[in-house]
Amino acid sequence: MTKDTNPEQIAQTAIQQAENQLRETDSSPFSPPAFSTLKDKIAQHITELVNESVKVSKRHRADTVSAAHVERASEYLVTSTSRRIYRHLGTLGGILFGAALSNILAMTLAGQYTGGGTIVSASLGIVGAFMIALHIAKE
Repeated sequence: MTKDTNPEQIAQTAIQQAENQLRETDSSPFSPPAFSTLKDKIAQHITELVNESVKVSKRHRADTVSAAHVERASEYLVTSTSRRIYRHLGTLGGILFGAALSNILAMTLAGQYTGGGTIVSASLGIVGAFMIALHIAKE
């Protein structure tokens, strides 16, 4: 496939081929609504895979989409969901860690250390730092 080829046309052709194969497949393990949902999800994934493959090839400034581009796009689509969760954990961890540092700084400037404030700040800092580290480790 060259870059000039319309990705939507490619996706529609692939979706039609998948639907033709699904017609020949035994759908007995699925209820009719479940089988319909399965077909919709397959169509959605095909469209996303075609579009992401084209994006990968453009990032590599290639004239055509190669098998390596499709593989890379597939890996991205599969892992992007779990990465998104860890990214959100990292963001939340940064907020908690920032809140802990802010509270510790406020207690230091005021010269008032309370047992509860110190424990809460230390706990928020530890949890926040752990969440940030988890995000970094998964990236």
